[in-house]
Amino acid sequence: MAKKKGILKKIILGIIGLIVLFILIVIGNLMIFEKTASAVSKGQPIDNFNEKNYALLVIDIQEATTGVVSANSFYTRNSDDLIKNINQITESFKNQNIPVIYIRSEITNPLINLLNNSYAKGSLGAKFDKRLNIGSGIVVVKSRNDAFMNSNLDNILSINKINELYIVGLDAAQCINITVEAAQNRNYRVNLIEEAILSESAKMKDSMILSYRNRGVKVLKIDSLKL
Repeated sequence: MAKKKGILKKIILGIIGLIVLFILIVIGNLMIFEKTASAVSKGQPIDNFNEKNYALLVIDIQEATTGVVSANSFYTRNSDDLIKNINQITESFKNQNIPVIYIRSEITNPLINLLNNSYAKGSLGAKFDKRLNIGSGIVVVKSRNDAFMNSNLDNILSINKINELYIVGLDAAQCINITVEAAQNRNYRVNLIEEAILSESAKMKDSMILSYRNRGVKVLKIDSLKL
């Protein structure tokens, strides 16, 4: 009887050990993911082209952010106006044969997706918001906040000899913020369109707009947009 109890105790301790090990692995993955997700790439400085060549980046307008599976009520409440403005802007750029690049987030790490599968590859949340008029736009998939990191964005911009970026989408304090910094690291001129960006709150957006202007980023109104 005592022998059976000893074996049972070992089995229980083994199971507990495996559970603890799994938790530690998940926590480790989360820490690594959080650190790498917020990293900003340096990249190579772009060529100084004689003419201004523009591109528009539309960042993270997805079902998981503004769409049907979004968990952010502020995003969803403001999504109709945001997407209406973005569609208006993208149509204007496309009519002038200016590249429009739609960027979405997708996570392939199975442990991260186990905890939150909102952006898991193949999930509804990883798709673009169905209200977005993508049409002939170029699609880029990113796995970090920085749209340049581990994506083909550098290559697309280089092929098209782009030296000035216009950016819309969300979040002004996260993915847009880090992508702007990465773009400036590469010597791109950067413009944001105020009515076509969003953050966690109106107060946060106002704070970020002030920060952008202090960093040399132009923040424009739709009505003043001239290319």
